[in-house]
Amino acid sequence: MNQMRMPLPSGVLAPAILAFCLSGHVRATMTVSPSTVEGAPSVPEPMQAGYADVGGGEIYYEVFGDGPAVVLIHDGLMHSEVWDCQIGALARGHTVIRYDRRGYGRSEPPTQTCSNIEDLHRLLQVLDTGKVTLVGSSSGGGLAIDLTLAHPEMVDALVLVGAVVDGLWYSPHFVKRNWGNYSPDLDARIARWIDDPYLVAPGNEAARRRVRELAVANPQNFDPTGHQFLTEPDRPALGRLSEIEVPVLIVTAEKDIPDVHAHAGAIQAGIGTALRVVMKNAGHLPYLERPEEFNRIVLDFLSQLRMRLEASRGRHEGRDDLLTRSFVSGFAPVNGAELYFEAMGEGPALVLVHGGTLDHRMWDGQFEIFARHFRVIRYDVQGHGLSRCISADHCDHDDLAMLLKHLKIDKAHVMGLSLGGRIVIDFALEYPELVEKLIPVSSGMSGYQFDAEDLGEHHPRMIEALLAGDIEMAVEFFQRSWTDGPNRRPQEVDPAVRERVRVMSRHGLEPGRDRGEGRLPDPPAIGRLSEIHAPTLTIIGDLDMPVIFTIADLLTEKIDGAEKHVMNGAAHMVNMEQPEAFNQIALRFLTDR
Repeated sequence: MNQMRMPLPSGVLAPAILAFCLSGHVRATMTVSPSTVEGAPSVPEPMQAGYADVGGGEIYYEVFGDGPAVVLIHDGLMHSEVWDCQIGALARGHTVIRYDRRGYGRSEPPTQTCSNIEDLHRLLQVLDTGKVTLVGSSSGGGLAIDLTLAHPEMVDALVLVGAVVDGLWYSPHFVKRNWGNYSPDLDARIARWIDDPYLVAPGNEAARRRVRELAVANPQNFDPTGHQFLTEPDRPALGRLSEIEVPVLIVTAEKDIPDVHAHAGAIQAGIGTALRVVMKNAGHLPYLERPEEFNRIVLDFLSQLRMRLEASRGRHEGRDDLLTRSFVSGFAPVNGAELYFEAMGEGPALVLVHGGTLDHRMWDGQFEIFARHFRVIRYDVQGHGLSRCISADHCDHDDLAMLLKHLKIDKAHVMGLSLGGRIVIDFALEYPELVEKLIPVSSGMSGYQFDAEDLGEHHPRMIEALLAGDIEMAVEFFQRSWTDGPNRRPQEVDPAVRERVRVMSRHGLEPGRDRGEGRLPDPPAIGRLSEIHAPTLTIIGDLDMPVIFTIADLLTEKIDGAEKHVMNGAAHMVNMEQPEAFNQIALRFLTDR
């Protein structure tokens, strides 16, 4: 196993982050410690607030922030203030809308026939939101599903939190629990729900106190008066879930009632591409019980959503018709996870594997060019980009094999940079029958042991910044080490390259990204390089870290016939710094028979 002998006070964290950045054998999870709520959280002043006429009544709403629209839909017991802990986090970069359904919070109960679906639709029209991401809790999640089915043109994505779906029956246990919490006395009814162990998990007493504050101040939330006026869709959503084509994130919590987990399973089965996350030590209101963790999960999903939209727009801009028609993207199931991939072109297969903290976008300068000669596949490794890490017990090289199987590819050229180099080397050792040619670029290697001096002066400062929660500074020190290299100042590097790396690594180093640890080949590559018989070319930049030269020399010494090409004037990100020269070198090797 790779090890890094660096005496830093961060203990295990330092080698984990090193390996994730360069060779990827241990991928750190920088999770901010979840906290619970004490009293009413601080909420910024809304940019807009008031009552929207939705036909036959008015509903109260508030708008915060600026950016893509996110709508928060409360559950069946609380009202919009239950989202207080999300407003500040989500409003940095998004327009956040929350509102009180009829009969909740500041919205009067209905007095005539109406529909929650059409109320929400009308609110979005009044606010002229365009497409939105709906974040719905419990029955609010069911409403989000119903609106998506009724008005798909309004919805970009769904986040379903402890959601229920119309058409799936509840268990006797669930019904008994609900009736047990009922009392004709409103105060007693509120008290029973406040103490319900599924609503707020035992031990999360600060969140329970906040529920009590909201409930006591808004007893109308627990009064079903007016609910008889609400109409339901003609067709239950359960049988129509396959019609939903937008990205979907399902969030459930460990301590929630079993019926909610059953509904989550039914929703995930019906929406085949939906992702599902289970939060630990929380009940039915995880956003109130574990707000920092919940916010991180949602923000990560929203960031991935933006990436997908950018990729979708980019593939139609400036590409010739033949290549555009050959483009496909999606999620491939691998070992319980899903890898995001893109493929373009026709001919022999060529797979591009990105570096640590980066994602598939690092190959933008190669993807279309290579697709004129090959069927090019680029993807996000587990825990990077759009691919979530579901289990720590996985092998990146096994994931690659399963991706090729999913795409019905029998054999491929494989190219990877840094972490991606380590993956393609391991892949060539474990699946030699699947490899045509091998191109490790600025490569890491499983089994290589890194010393402190291997990584330069900026690496420990990156670790310190991560530990301090200063992600921007951590990204800058990452850039100093790997984008700039040890012998250049930042101003000597193309600012466009630095910006591309900054955007990707900012996302990759974000606290809470679940990367898992993964497993390496046993034994690792360092002692087995002579087993590789595929034609091999290793590419490095002359301004890269000395340790990268050491690894490149090992590859050329131990792999029979391996070639090495050193590109002048580039550091670790050679394909991004000098795309035209890099493409010529790689294509010459790949097309040489």
